Amino acid sequence: MPLTREQKSNILNDLTDKFSRAKAAFLVDFNKLPVSKAMELRRALKAMNAEYKVAKKTLINRVLRFGKFEDAKIDDFKTQVGVVFGYDDPAPVANSIWKFSKINDALKILGGFLGLTWQGKDGIIALAKLPSREILLGQVVGTIAAPLSGLVTVLSGNMRNLVGILNNIRSKK
Repeated sequence: MPLTREQKSNILNDLTDKFSRAKAAFLVDFNKLPVSKAMELRRALKAMNAEYKVAKKTLINRVLRFGKFEDAKIDDFKTQVGVVFGYDDPAPVANSIWKFSKINDALKILGGFLGLTWQGKDGIIALAKLPSREILLGQVVGTIAAPLSGLVTVLSGNMRNLVGILNNIRSKK
């Protein structure tokens, strides 16, 4: 049953709102993905402030064209297209989609938008492989703390040597 003009308008408004609020939007091929698996994906994404939406390619294209997004050429995809909107840090969302697609062959990453910039499949997979924000912050803190811990080790070495020399002098008496 074809959509009415009013239904299409509501979908366009909803998609426009979601694209404007999202920090990242990932396009996925969901052809032959069972409904139970789609619901599983939706639940996993909801936990990380993301959501999965399905709409006609022509409606998604219209939103992207009027939203000043770089041309993703969605019409070039010869499959059904779903959109995963990430409203917070995009890396964990990309990681979740990537891991889900490895387990479920029916879901494939097509590409996505980081802000207004189009990233192909390889760019999204590279983003998915990045460590989480917490791990990266821990690595930065470790890098900053390394010279300080080295300085403490060097300074304490002089004290250790002095104590060793004093112990040797005391033991010789």
